[in-house]
Amino acid sequence: MTSAFRFAPISVCAVRLWLFLERMGAHACAYIAFLLSWLNHRSGCIEEYWDGGYPLPVGGRIAVFVHYDRHGVVHDYVLYHLAELRRAGFAIVFVSNAPLLVPDALVALKGYCAVIARRRNLGYDFGAFKDGLTLIGDIEALDELLLVNDSVYGPFGDLSALLERTDAERAVVWGITDSWEHGYHLQSYFLLFKQRALRSQAFRRFWRSVRYVQSKTWVVRRYEIGLSRALIRDGLRCAALFPYRQAAAEIREAVRIGDLLTSPLLDHRHRDYLAVLCHAVDQGQPLNGSHYFWDYLITEMGCPFLKRELLQKNPARVPFVHRWESVVASGSNYDPDLILRHLEGASRNRSV
Repeated sequence: MTSAFRFAPISVCAVRLWLFLERMGAHACAYIAFLLSWLNHRSGCIEEYWDGGYPLPVGGRIAVFVHYDRHGVVHDYVLYHLAELRRAGFAIVFVSNAPLLVPDALVALKGYCAVIARRRNLGYDFGAFKDGLTLIGDIEALDELLLVNDSVYGPFGDLSALLERTDAERAVVWGITDSWEHGYHLQSYFLLFKQRALRSQAFRRFWRSVRYVQSKTWVVRRYEIGLSRALIRDGLRCAALFPYRQAAAEIREAVRIGDLLTSPLLDHRHRDYLAVLCHAVDQGQPLNGSHYFWDYLITEMGCPFLKRELLQKNPARVPFVHRWESVVASGSNYDPDLILRHLEGASRNRSV
Protein backbone atom coordinates (compact mmCIF):
# COMPACT_ATOMS: atom_id res chain seq x y z
CA MET A 1 0.00 0.00 0.00
CA THR A 2 1.33 3.43 -0.93
CA SER A 3 -0.03 6.78 0.13
CA ALA A 4 1.06 10.32 -0.67
CA PHE A 5 0.36 13.72 0.81
CA ARG A 6 0.54 17.18 -0.68
CA PHE A 7 2.15 20.13 1.05
CA ALA A 8 1.25 23.79 0.75
CA PRO A 9 3.84 25.67 -1.32
CA ILE A 10 6.07 28.18 0.42
CA SER A 11 5.80 31.61 -1.13
CA VAL A 12 8.71 33.55 -2.63
CA CYS A 13 8.29 36.16 0.10
CA ALA A 14 8.64 33.50 2.78
CA VAL A 15 11.84 32.19 1.18
CA ARG A 16 13.26 35.73 1.04
CA LEU A 17 12.33 36.22 4.68
CA TRP A 18 14.09 32.98 5.54
CA LEU A 19 17.30 34.05 3.76
CA PHE A 20 17.21 37.41 5.53
CA LEU A 21 16.76 35.85 8.96
CA GLU A 22 19.43 33.24 8.23
CA ARG A 23 21.92 36.08 8.28
CA MET A 24 20.61 37.08 11.71
CA GLY A 25 21.65 33.80 13.33
CA ALA A 26 20.47 30.30 14.15
CA HIS A 27 17.88 31.32 16.72
CA ALA A 28 16.07 33.68 14.35
CA CYS A 29 16.11 30.95 11.69
CA ALA A 30 14.67 28.50 14.18
CA TYR A 31 11.69 30.74 14.92
CA ILE A 32 10.91 31.43 11.28
CA ALA A 33 11.27 27.68 10.54
CA PHE A 34 8.67 27.04 13.22
CA LEU A 35 6.32 29.58 11.63
CA LEU A 36 6.86 28.04 8.19
CA SER A 37 6.06 24.61 9.61
CA TRP A 38 2.41 25.66 9.79
CA LEU A 39 2.34 25.67 5.98
CA ASN A 40 2.99 21.93 5.93
CA HIS A 41 0.17 19.43 5.81
CA ARG A 42 -0.83 18.63 9.39
CA SER A 43 -1.65 14.94 8.94
CA GLY A 44 1.97 13.82 8.58
CA CYS A 45 4.72 13.38 6.01
CA ILE A 46 4.51 9.68 5.15
CA GLU A 47 4.67 9.12 1.39
CA GLU A 48 5.15 5.34 1.09
CA TYR A 49 4.30 2.40 3.31
CA TRP A 50 5.10 -1.31 3.14
CA ASP A 51 4.12 -4.24 5.31
CA GLY A 52 7.12 -5.98 6.80
CA GLY A 53 7.88 -9.63 7.38
CA TYR A 54 5.56 -10.07 10.37
CA PRO A 55 2.45 -8.36 11.75
CA LEU A 56 2.77 -5.42 14.12
CA PRO A 57 1.59 -6.65 17.53
CA VAL A 58 -0.89 -4.97 19.83
CA GLY A 59 1.03 -4.44 23.05
CA GLY A 60 4.44 -5.82 23.93
CA ARG A 61 7.64 -4.05 22.92
CA ILE A 62 7.83 -1.84 19.84
CA ALA A 63 10.80 0.18 18.55
CA VAL A 64 10.47 3.10 16.14
CA PHE A 65 13.74 3.22 14.20
CA VAL A 66 14.51 6.40 12.23
CA HIS A 67 16.84 6.22 9.21
CA TYR A 68 18.33 8.62 6.71
CA ASP A 69 20.59 8.07 3.73
CA ARG A 70 20.53 10.43 0.79
CA HIS A 71 20.95 7.54 -1.66
CA GLY A 72 18.30 5.36 -0.03
CA VAL A 73 20.78 2.73 1.14
CA VAL A 74 20.29 0.87 4.42
CA HIS A 75 23.84 0.14 5.54
CA ASP A 76 25.06 -3.06 7.14
CA TYR A 77 25.56 -1.43 10.54
CA VAL A 78 21.87 -0.44 10.50
CA LEU A 79 20.75 -3.97 9.63
CA TYR A 80 22.89 -5.31 12.47
CA HIS A 81 21.25 -2.82 14.86
CA LEU A 82 17.80 -3.93 13.71
CA ALA A 83 18.72 -7.60 14.16
CA GLU A 84 19.82 -6.92 17.73
CA LEU A 85 16.59 -5.07 18.49
CA ARG A 86 14.61 -8.05 17.22
CA ARG A 87 16.74 -10.38 19.33
CA ALA A 88 15.90 -8.22 22.34
CA GLY A 89 12.19 -8.75 21.70
CA PHE A 90 11.16 -5.57 19.87
CA ALA A 91 8.84 -5.39 16.88
CA ILE A 92 10.20 -2.66 14.62
CA VAL A 93 8.52 0.25 12.86
CA PHE A 94 11.17 1.50 10.41
CA VAL A 95 10.76 5.12 9.30
CA SER A 96 13.10 6.50 6.64
CA ASN A 97 13.68 10.17 5.84
CA ALA A 98 15.49 9.19 2.64
CA PRO A 99 14.27 10.50 -0.74
CA LEU A 100 13.87 6.84 -1.80
CA LEU A 101 14.62 3.33 -0.61
CA VAL A 102 16.51 1.12 -3.04
CA PRO A 103 14.88 -2.27 -3.78
CA ASP A 104 17.63 -4.26 -2.07
CA ALA A 105 17.09 -2.22 1.09
CA LEU A 106 13.39 -3.01 1.13
CA VAL A 107 14.05 -6.73 0.75
CA ALA A 108 16.54 -6.67 3.63
CA LEU A 109 14.29 -4.58 5.88
CA LYS A 110 11.35 -6.96 5.57
CA GLY A 111 13.44 -9.57 7.33
CA TYR A 112 13.57 -7.42 10.47
CA CYS A 113 10.63 -5.01 10.45
CA ALA A 114 6.87 -5.20 10.93
CA VAL A 115 6.27 -1.88 9.17
CA ILE A 116 8.43 0.14 6.77
CA ALA A 117 7.57 3.73 5.89
CA ARG A 118 9.29 6.41 3.86
CA ARG A 119 8.44 10.01 4.58
CA ARG A 120 9.22 13.48 3.37
CA ASN A 121 12.31 14.68 5.24
CA LEU A 122 10.72 17.35 7.41
CA GLY A 123 11.21 17.84 11.11
CA TYR A 124 14.38 15.76 11.43
CA ASP A 125 14.19 12.73 13.76
CA PHE A 126 11.39 14.08 15.90
CA GLY A 127 9.16 14.58 12.88
CA ALA A 128 9.91 10.97 11.91
CA PHE A 129 9.31 9.71 15.44
CA LYS A 130 5.93 11.47 15.45
CA ASP A 131 4.94 9.87 12.15
CA GLY A 132 6.18 6.49 13.34
CA LEU A 133 4.02 6.70 16.46
CA THR A 134 0.92 7.18 14.30
CA LEU A 135 1.58 3.77 12.73
CA ILE A 136 1.49 1.89 16.03
CA GLY A 137 -2.13 2.29 17.02
CA ASP A 138 -2.80 2.05 20.75
CA ILE A 139 0.47 3.23 22.29
CA GLU A 140 -0.93 2.91 25.81
CA ALA A 141 -1.28 -0.85 25.28
CA LEU A 142 2.49 -1.24 24.92
CA ASP A 143 4.73 -2.60 27.64
CA GLU A 144 7.65 -0.54 26.34
CA LEU A 145 8.29 1.88 23.49
CA LEU A 146 11.80 2.48 22.17
CA LEU A 147 12.73 5.46 20.00
CA VAL A 148 16.06 4.93 18.28
CA ASN A 149 17.92 6.17 15.21
CA ASP A 150 20.86 5.35 12.96
CA SER A 151 23.18 8.06 14.36
CA VAL A 152 25.14 5.49 16.38
CA TYR A 153 27.22 2.41 15.66
CA GLY A 154 26.48 -0.66 17.73
CA PRO A 155 25.25 -2.22 19.90
CA PHE A 156 28.53 -3.69 21.10
CA GLY A 157 26.85 -6.07 23.55
CA ASP A 158 23.63 -7.86 24.42
CA LEU A 159 20.75 -5.37 24.48
CA SER A 160 18.55 -7.71 26.52
CA ALA A 161 21.04 -7.70 29.38
CA LEU A 162 21.33 -3.93 29.16
CA LEU A 163 17.58 -3.38 29.20
CA GLU A 164 17.23 -5.49 32.33
CA ARG A 165 18.83 -2.55 34.14
CA THR A 166 16.00 -0.18 33.19
CA ASP A 167 14.09 -0.39 36.45
CA ALA A 168 10.60 1.13 36.14
CA GLU A 169 10.58 1.83 39.89
CA ARG A 170 13.60 4.09 39.53
CA ALA A 171 12.70 5.85 36.27
CA VAL A 172 9.98 5.61 33.63
CA VAL A 173 12.10 6.91 30.74
CA TRP A 174 15.62 5.62 30.10
CA GLY A 175 18.36 6.72 27.73
CA ILE A 176 21.88 5.51 27.06
CA THR A 177 23.55 8.86 27.80
CA ASP A 178 22.39 12.19 29.15
CA SER A 179 23.47 15.82 28.88
CA TRP A 180 23.31 18.93 31.06
CA GLU A 181 23.65 21.44 28.21
CA HIS A 182 20.70 23.90 28.18
CA GLY A 183 19.03 21.82 30.92
CA TYR A 184 19.23 18.18 31.91
CA HIS A 185 17.96 15.78 29.23
CA LEU A 186 18.40 12.32 27.76
CA GLN A 187 20.10 12.16 24.39
CA SER A 188 17.52 11.11 21.84
CA TYR A 189 19.30 8.40 19.85
CA PHE A 190 17.94 5.81 22.31
CA LEU A 191 14.88 6.50 24.48
CA LEU A 192 12.99 3.74 26.26
CA PHE A 193 9.54 4.58 27.65
CA LYS A 194 7.86 2.43 30.30
CA GLN A 195 4.07 2.09 30.60
CA ARG A 196 3.63 4.89 33.13
CA ALA A 197 5.28 7.35 30.76
CA LEU A 198 3.27 6.13 27.75
CA ARG A 199 -0.01 6.61 29.64
CA SER A 200 0.86 10.08 30.93
CA GLN A 201 -0.70 13.36 29.85
CA ALA A 202 2.80 14.82 29.47
CA PHE A 203 3.73 12.23 26.80
CA ARG A 204 0.55 12.87 24.80
CA ARG A 205 0.83 16.66 25.10
CA PHE A 206 4.41 16.64 23.95
CA TRP A 207 3.81 14.67 20.75
CA ARG A 208 0.73 16.74 19.89
CA SER A 209 2.94 19.83 20.11
CA VAL A 210 5.66 18.51 17.76
CA ARG A 211 5.63 20.19 14.37
CA TYR A 212 7.68 19.53 11.24
CA VAL A 213 10.22 22.30 11.83
CA GLN A 214 13.17 22.49 9.44
CA SER A 215 15.64 23.79 12.02
CA LYS A 216 18.09 21.58 13.88
CA THR A 217 18.43 24.27 16.54
CA TRP A 218 14.67 24.25 17.15
CA VAL A 219 14.45 20.44 17.18
CA VAL A 220 17.33 20.08 19.65
CA ARG A 221 16.20 22.86 22.01
CA ARG A 222 12.41 22.37 21.87
CA TYR A 223 12.10 18.67 21.19
CA GLU A 224 15.19 16.68 22.23
CA ILE A 225 15.72 18.78 25.36
CA GLY A 226 12.06 19.70 25.62
CA LEU A 227 10.87 16.08 25.82
CA SER A 228 12.86 15.28 28.95
CA ARG A 229 11.98 18.65 30.49
CA ALA A 230 8.25 18.16 29.86
CA LEU A 231 8.25 14.72 31.44
CA ILE A 232 10.31 15.84 34.44
CA ARG A 233 7.94 18.76 35.06
CA ASP A 234 5.11 16.24 35.33
CA GLY A 235 7.01 14.20 37.90
CA LEU A 236 8.20 11.48 35.52
CA ARG A 237 11.76 10.51 36.29
CA CYS A 238 14.26 10.23 33.42
CA ALA A 239 17.57 8.41 33.82
CA ALA A 240 20.59 7.41 31.74
CA LEU A 241 22.23 4.01 31.86
CA PHE A 242 25.62 5.68 31.43
CA PRO A 243 25.17 9.07 33.12
CA TYR A 244 27.37 12.06 32.43
CA ARG A 245 28.02 12.78 36.11
CA GLN A 246 29.32 9.27 36.73
CA ALA A 247 31.61 9.29 33.69
CA ALA A 248 32.95 12.77 34.48
CA ALA A 249 33.61 11.92 38.14
CA GLU A 250 35.32 8.63 37.33
CA ILE A 251 37.57 10.20 34.70
CA ARG A 252 38.48 13.03 37.09
CA GLU A 253 39.30 10.53 39.84
CA ALA A 254 41.36 8.35 37.47
CA VAL A 255 43.42 11.38 36.48
CA ARG A 256 43.90 12.41 40.12
CA ILE A 257 44.88 8.98 41.42
CA GLY A 258 47.10 8.16 38.47
CA ASP A 259 48.62 11.64 38.36
CA LEU A 260 48.24 11.42 34.61
CA LEU A 261 48.71 15.13 34.02
CA THR A 262 52.43 14.73 34.76
CA SER A 263 52.89 11.13 33.69
CA PRO A 264 55.80 10.49 31.27
CA LEU A 265 53.73 7.61 29.86
CA LEU A 266 51.54 10.11 28.01
CA ASP A 267 52.69 12.59 25.39
CA HIS A 268 52.03 16.30 25.89
CA ARG A 269 48.96 16.29 23.64
CA HIS A 270 47.22 13.67 25.74
CA ARG A 271 48.15 15.45 28.99
CA ASP A 272 46.87 18.76 27.61
CA TYR A 273 43.59 17.13 26.60
CA LEU A 274 43.10 15.56 30.03
CA ALA A 275 43.84 18.93 31.64
CA VAL A 276 41.12 20.58 29.54
CA LEU A 277 38.64 17.83 30.47
CA CYS A 278 39.44 18.04 34.16
CA HIS A 279 39.19 21.83 34.18
CA ALA A 280 35.76 21.67 32.51
CA VAL A 281 34.55 19.04 34.99
CA ASP A 282 35.89 21.01 37.97
CA GLN A 283 34.16 24.16 36.73
CA GLY A 284 30.85 22.35 36.19
CA GLN A 285 30.96 23.06 32.46
CA PRO A 286 28.70 20.56 30.67
CA LEU A 287 30.37 18.62 27.89
CA ASN A 288 28.92 16.23 25.33
CA GLY A 289 29.88 13.03 27.11
CA SER A 290 29.14 10.82 24.11
CA HIS A 291 31.97 12.68 22.33
CA TYR A 292 34.45 13.74 25.02
CA PHE A 293 34.18 10.55 27.10
CA TRP A 294 33.52 8.14 24.24
CA ASP A 295 36.42 5.74 24.88
CA TYR A 296 35.92 5.65 28.65
CA LEU A 297 32.20 5.01 28.19
CA ILE A 298 32.91 1.99 25.99
CA THR A 299 35.95 0.43 27.66
CA GLU A 300 35.30 1.17 31.33
CA MET A 301 31.54 1.57 31.62
CA GLY A 302 30.35 -0.84 28.93
CA CYS A 303 28.40 1.65 26.82
CA PRO A 304 27.13 -0.23 23.74
CA PHE A 305 27.11 2.65 21.24
CA LEU A 306 29.49 5.04 19.49
CA LYS A 307 28.23 8.25 17.94
CA ARG A 308 28.58 8.27 14.17
CA GLU A 309 29.19 12.04 14.09
CA LEU A 310 32.28 11.63 16.25
CA LEU A 311 34.01 9.53 13.60
CA GLN A 312 32.63 11.32 10.55
CA LYS A 313 33.00 14.96 11.65
CA ASN A 314 34.42 15.15 15.17
CA PRO A 315 33.00 18.68 15.65
CA ALA A 316 34.65 19.18 19.07
CA ARG A 317 38.05 18.10 17.71
CA VAL A 318 38.36 15.34 20.30
CA PRO A 319 41.85 13.80 19.92
CA PHE A 320 42.72 10.13 19.49
CA VAL A 321 39.43 9.21 17.82
CA HIS A 322 41.51 7.24 15.30
CA ARG A 323 41.79 4.55 18.01
CA TRP A 324 38.09 3.68 17.61
CA GLU A 325 38.70 0.21 16.18
CA SER A 326 40.83 -1.00 19.08
CA VAL A 327 38.44 0.59 21.59
CA VAL A 328 35.43 -1.18 20.10
CA ALA A 329 37.30 -4.49 19.85
CA SER A 330 38.51 -4.29 23.46
CA GLY A 331 35.13 -5.04 24.98
CA SER A 332 33.00 -6.77 22.35
CA ASN A 333 32.81 -9.12 19.38
CA TYR A 334 31.28 -6.41 17.20
CA ASP A 335 32.60 -6.53 13.64
CA PRO A 336 34.50 -3.24 13.04
CA ASP A 337 34.03 -3.71 9.29
CA LEU A 338 30.38 -2.72 9.78
CA ILE A 339 31.63 0.72 10.79
CA LEU A 340 34.50 0.85 8.33
CA ARG A 341 32.35 0.01 5.30
CA HIS A 342 29.97 2.83 6.18
CA LEU A 343 32.80 5.33 6.76
CA GLU A 344 34.46 4.43 3.47
CA GLY A 345 31.30 5.41 1.63
CA ALA A 346 30.16 8.34 3.76
CA SER A 347 33.22 10.23 5.01
CA ARG A 348 34.52 13.33 3.26
CA ASN A 349 37.94 15.00 3.71
CA ARG A 350 38.59 13.09 6.90
CA SER A 351 40.71 10.03 7.65
CA VAL A 352 39.48 7.61 10.30
